[in-house]
Amino acid sequence: MKPVQLSWIAAAFLGLSPVVQAGFDGAISDNSLRQVGESEVYVPFFHSKGKAGIGSATGKRVDFDGLAGNIFSSKERDSVHTSGSKHFSNSHYNFVQVANQDIWFGEWYEGTQDADFNNRTVYYVGNDAGTTVPTSGTATYNITGINKFSGSNKLSGTFNADFSNQTLTGDISNATLTVGVNSTIDSATASFNGSATATQAGSVTQGSSQGHFFGADAASLAGIATFTSNSDLDTAFGGEKQ
Repeated sequence: MKPVQLSWIAAAFLGLSPVVQAGFDGAISDNSLRQVGESEVYVPFFHSKGKAGIGSATGKRVDFDGLAGNIFSSKERDSVHTSGSKHFSNSHYNFVQVANQDIWFGEWYEGTQDADFNNRTVYYVGNDAGTTVPTSGTATYNITGINKFSGSNKLSGTFNADFSNQTLTGDISNATLTVGVNSTIDSATASFNGSATATQAGSVTQGSSQGHFFGADAASLAGIATFTSNSDLDTAFGGEKQ
């Protein structure tokens, strides 16, 4: 007898977790600067194909694993990988790996490291093979955020997922910035979309949030919050279930 594959509608009706097809999910706030997706570059000992990657808008993508492990241009500060060289390039990355999986989020910018943040964009990308999302119950996620990372200003906080009511809410903050999300979960696509707020120096800015769950039973998530009126507030975030 052949195994029966439930449609996501039937799975939702029975309270099961729909299975997302294998692949890569990601988003970037400005795709004229960079693109995210499956890596395409192979360089022995440095870069591999078939992983979560990033690249120039018109070039090929390299894997984050390779960027994180490049001893010549990469280092780690407060659990955040930084890659780029002020001596050879104005291209810099600040990025975080989620739960030791092929899931990453962060920012790319041009200029002097940790100072200028010119032409900045935020992103997330990850391999969603085997991802399932519950249609009932709740979960709390420990979340880290990246916004103009300078070595010690990560954002942190918690997001709460209510899979019965299909909502994801919460906020992350550092000494100067608080970013909140209020999103709707789509269990069928393992994604979430909604609004975002950024509070800085007593001023509140409205924006949008989007992202994706990864792993069995939505073990982790990653996403971005973007603010059209002030892109300096754009923030990438991610984390895993408590």
